[in-house]
Amino acid sequence: MNPSSLSRRRFVRVGGITAAGAAAFACAPAATTPAPAAPGPGGANKPAWEQQWDDLVVAAKKEGTLVLVTAVGATFKDGVAAFEKAFSGITVEHTTANASAFAPKALQERKANLYTYDAITTTYGTLPLTMIPTGAMDPIRPLLFRPDVVEDNNWSDGFLKGFLDLDKKWGYSGFTEVTQSVWINTDLVKEGEIKSFDDLLNPKWKGKIIGGDPRVFGGGWWPGTAMRLKRGDDGLIKRVFKDQEVVLSRDARQMIELLIKGNYAVGYLSSTQTILPEFTNQGVGKNIKHIPIDEMDVQNAGRSVAYVFNQAPHPNAAKLFVNWLLTKEGSTIWSKVAQTNSRRSDVAPANPEVELKGRKLIHIDREELLPEWQKTQDIAKQVLN
Repeated sequence: MNPSSLSRRRFVRVGGITAAGAAAFACAPAATTPAPAAPGPGGANKPAWEQQWDDLVVAAKKEGTLVLVTAVGATFKDGVAAFEKAFSGITVEHTTANASAFAPKALQERKANLYTYDAITTTYGTLPLTMIPTGAMDPIRPLLFRPDVVEDNNWSDGFLKGFLDLDKKWGYSGFTEVTQSVWINTDLVKEGEIKSFDDLLNPKWKGKIIGGDPRVFGGGWWPGTAMRLKRGDDGLIKRVFKDQEVVLSRDARQMIELLIKGNYAVGYLSSTQTILPEFTNQGVGKNIKHIPIDEMDVQNAGRSVAYVFNQAPHPNAAKLFVNWLLTKEGSTIWSKVAQTNSRRSDVAPANPEVELKGRKLIHIDREELLPEWQKTQDIAKQVLN
């Protein structure tokens, strides 16, 4: 059996690969090389990049599969369906996962010589700290070649701004948003009771708050870091999380559900923009409301920072996907399913509610801030363990 022809599900069932199979993966071509200009319709020469694109589509369809991981959210399946429609003949094996839960699993698989994933769209932070240092990811920059993707004038703040790492080559952020961190149940919190960060420290809310755990990557991590940078350390993590007896969770969907049901009055949540529609589409969840708190809300790249895996089983499909994602067509579709806003200058905001609107928020997902993220975790582990 040829390992490169295995789907992810069939591959996992086999339970392993031979040394020769592993070598086959390692030697698979990373991408189709640019071809010279070829005759186009009417005898005119086709630009080299168009020929490269055509060749890439053919190669990706020959592979036939894209194994894609996205952030949690039911609507991402619509983006997957749009890609499959655009490139008939490619089947997407789609998994949703929080990066913090996915990364350890993927690294364990790689230790067992299981190379089953092609690309991932996720939040920034986990992969730079855990997977890139281990060699699990390949740089994405060499794969981006379409002029409408790499030219500065197509991006509101230039093409290079999408690279959040100092090397300007790993994951690419084609989107931007404001993470809405503080949510209330309007059945339990009266209008105007919580308007500022200090209101969250009111003893009235002690034991009535559920939140992401700042000891791990996720919902408590970003707001925990932001409030430290805005207000200083000085016991802040202890006062916000421990003294207020915040119930900590690592399950974003469960936290939203418990807030909707009234088990808690306040939630420090993540991924709400993509998960909440799962509830509102069923007629529930209209009783929770975001409260803008500048110490806890952050500007970020959303849940769609694109990365490609080292030794991907379908490298051409991965290359096709990340280029498509950053085109006008792909960005328009993906921003709607992710409820985020494209950085492209020719794509209208899909969710005006998560724009900056003049707010001065910390741009949290930048490589130079990773030490601060780690410091938040270290403090939280000391205080909350």
